[in-house]
Amino acid sequence: MSDTAPNQFALLRTRRFLPLFLVLFLGALNDQVFKNAFVALVTFVIVVNVNGADVVPFAGMNIGLDAFSLIANILFILPFALIAPTAGQITDRLDKRVMIRFVKLAEIFIMVMAVVCYVYQQVELLLLVLFFLGAQSAIFAPVKYAVLPQYLSREELLGGNGLAQAATFIAIIFGTILGTQVILIPGIGITAVSVTVMVIAFIGYAAALAAPSAPPVGEPPKVDWVLPRAAWNLVMSCRTRRVPFAAIMLIAWFWFMGVTFMSLLGAYTRTVLQADQDVLTALLTCFSIGVAIGALLSSRIARGGSGLEATPWAALGLGGLAVVLWVVTPVGAPGANLSLGSFLASGQGIAVFLCFIGLAVSGGIYITPLNTLLQRTAPARMRAQFVACSNVVDAGAMLFSGFVGLVLGTMGLVSVEIFAVLGLTALPMAVVCARLTPGHVLRIAG
Repeated sequence: MSDTAPNQFALLRTRRFLPLFLVLFLGALNDQVFKNAFVALVTFVIVVNVNGADVVPFAGMNIGLDAFSLIANILFILPFALIAPTAGQITDRLDKRVMIRFVKLAEIFIMVMAVVCYVYQQVELLLLVLFFLGAQSAIFAPVKYAVLPQYLSREELLGGNGLAQAATFIAIIFGTILGTQVILIPGIGITAVSVTVMVIAFIGYAAALAAPSAPPVGEPPKVDWVLPRAAWNLVMSCRTRRVPFAAIMLIAWFWFMGVTFMSLLGAYTRTVLQADQDVLTALLTCFSIGVAIGALLSSRIARGGSGLEATPWAALGLGGLAVVLWVVTPVGAPGANLSLGSFLASGQGIAVFLCFIGLAVSGGIYITPLNTLLQRTAPARMRAQFVACSNVVDAGAMLFSGFVGLVLGTMGLVSVEIFAVLGLTALPMAVVCARLTPGHVLRIAG
């Protein structure tokens, strides 16, 4: 085995990877532009104040803004649990190029619906579009990672996964900023964001047309159209393969932690740090870019190997820095509303940003080799189904993270304390990761 990693950025000059990379980036970008423009529209335009409380008019009722945000989040995540398993079966039956083109064509139609809903500001229909967008993403999820081993060599796979992971998280930050800012432009916001989502959708479809063929491998699976049964049977089936299922569970822990940080970041900034929107945007940027950097570094750290040796240390880094964040977090004065400059002027403010960057980089180094391990050890004829199983478990982990956060919150813990408590779960994860060294994996698989 070589002691140096292949140049992963050289993949961006190849037709077998660049179209998929663009499809991944533009798809994640459009998801975030729509979602954040939707949130901004509801929060700053549609929301009304009733008896001192911010509520959203919905289906003839007034729903609290926090409750509405929770409903929207569930509607986007739910399709990953319900639709991804059947989508994985279909993907394993067809040329994955066909699936990529279908998904991107569907995105165009969904964005047309989104434009109409933006213009008329129909909350109920915008939620329906959000569900459709989640369904489209759930269909694409098994495709994008199952197709990589067919486009890339074994030596290129870790680097390709790093680029794919980086594309997703860079798209999150750009989409968040773009969606939030564009729709609030006075007078032309709705028109501007409508043009933006349509242009991104059409460019994504053009990239999909350039993707090379990736025909099915082995006997085509039977498609189960009863969605809950398909999800249950898929998880039970994948459990029998110890190594890829261990990778699935470890990946789910990353999303369990990641969603907790992303969902509580606003509360952490406003109620603990007593800082303004600019500080929140900067922390979100640090988190997203940090994961992207970690994902790209994973191939360099592996030096041509699997990268699994770094995952225990990365898990400890993620969890340990969550605890350190609790230690270094300053408690802002009530109502201070600190600006970004004022926050960074203190040594504690800089320490907070360094913690966020460090734990995010650790997260990227952690998850990228595990995605690669899942692709390498899942049976080739069922690879999309194993990725779909990972999506189902990830969705469950995300929903469970919300429940755990709610329980800890009712016990009196604030956001940064919840970060620290969940950070302690890194220790058992690191132990499991340590058992997934290449030699141990071979013994289990053999």
